[in-house]
Amino acid sequence: MTLFLYVISIGLMILLPVGLAALIRRRLAVPWWLFCVGMLTFVGSQIYHLPLNDWLTDLGLIGEVSMDAPDLLVTAIILGLSAGLSESAARAAGYWLLFRRRQAQNRADALMVGLGHGGIEAMFFGGVLTAVSVTSLLALQNGDLAALNLSGAEMAALTRQLALFSGSPALAFLPLLERLLAMILHVVLSLLIWRAFKERNPAYFVAGALYHALVDGTAVYASQFIENVWALEGVVALLAVPGLVYLWRMWPDGPVRAARPWADEWALFLTAVRKELMQLWRAKRVLVVTAVFLLFGLASPLVAKFTPELLKSIEGAEQLADLIPTPTQADSLAQYVKNITQFGFIIAILLGMGSVAGERQRGTAAMVLSKPLPRWAFVLSKFTAQSLVYAAAFLLAGLAAFYYTSILFEPFRLGPFLLGNGLLLVWLWVFTAVTLLGSALGKGIGGAAGIALAGSVLLLMAGALPQWGQLAPSGLVAWASQLGLGGPVAANGGALAANFMLIVLLLVTAVALFEQTEI
Repeated sequence: MTLFLYVISIGLMILLPVGLAALIRRRLAVPWWLFCVGMLTFVGSQIYHLPLNDWLTDLGLIGEVSMDAPDLLVTAIILGLSAGLSESAARAAGYWLLFRRRQAQNRADALMVGLGHGGIEAMFFGGVLTAVSVTSLLALQNGDLAALNLSGAEMAALTRQLALFSGSPALAFLPLLERLLAMILHVVLSLLIWRAFKERNPAYFVAGALYHALVDGTAVYASQFIENVWALEGVVALLAVPGLVYLWRMWPDGPVRAARPWADEWALFLTAVRKELMQLWRAKRVLVVTAVFLLFGLASPLVAKFTPELLKSIEGAEQLADLIPTPTQADSLAQYVKNITQFGFIIAILLGMGSVAGERQRGTAAMVLSKPLPRWAFVLSKFTAQSLVYAAAFLLAGLAAFYYTSILFEPFRLGPFLLGNGLLLVWLWVFTAVTLLGSALGKGIGGAAGIALAGSVLLLMAGALPQWGQLAPSGLVAWASQLGLGGPVAANGGALAANFMLIVLLLVTAVALFEQTEI
């Protein structure tokens, strides 16, 4: 039950920012690309904020964060100022560029920028890192903590985390509450920095930086003395009250745009999905994709089983065949995962590279959008249709691999094996979203394919990054490679949350770019 609630909480932390931005956009005339600007300002701030903290730590200005630390108050103040000044400077840089282009002239625009800034923080520091923590705590829950060789303070902190994790199921929603408060504060801070540029008054910048510093510094200091986590969140909520009052007073008056009813938009979206599926079927792409994946499922156990025999039949290769150990179900699974990952992202690029760019180039996009079809529905219907095709193809491939492995070797454990196929499907959806973004960016099919290929290669290379590489798409592949064999499995919930977040961000960016494209 606790794990289920954490899954809901993590999913909401990733989806809630986008949902709130969609609600604001329905009421106010504000473009999606400002949400992306907010995301970029947060990412940009962390590029120098984290090294700045390391540098201040090396100088001795940031000390240990513990109840007994002699300079805890000074450390809390410096950490608060570091966060406040770093993120306010990034916001200021973003608004400086926007105002130079005569953009973000309304308070509604500042709301969207603030939601993007706080949204990406909620997605990563809330959703992804909570998933990492939950996965680690699940692995340690029944383990021997003494074997970890932790210090007394580290052991006490870990024991407290395990106690909280095993406590009330309602604690699963504590990170969600924390991120919701943080998003409210980020919107308020975005409005303050926006007013500094709109009214040419730097006092608003100072107020925003100090307010941010006050909240962060107080949270760092109070966390060492308040053991009740709900009481600690109550302190942060009290600090957020002035911001809420300010946000209420600064909220734009009245609806600015007449939005089509949700039911009508979703009906148009579903119609677009059916149209995309029909086009994929008529172009024989459904048949090709399912046939290729079915071939992966059928051939992988056969290749694992009969490779030694094939080598023995080749003159001069008998000794090499003797070096190969007797194939097992593990070899069948390894061959299956290897085939999927070697060719899957290429299939995603070939199928999706012309989905947006091709229709724009042929002029059919203008005709479809004149129906009128919302641009978000035009883009997301393509991702949805392709994702459904891949889901059906994975189901066939997985069942074929399970059947032939059962005949040639021992059968996989069906539940874990299907879960592994689900992880590989999410892996493929990431490259589908990358390709869709490339198609929205590219002026033609060739350009879209080049962008999609470059993005896919970068994601494949991201798995080699130290520390963070396990959150890349390759982390899902490593997890799926263990499922179905019956042995111990090193789960990687952080990779699942990170790639789910990546899909959401890629789709939001694709919609934002397509909204600004002239058809």
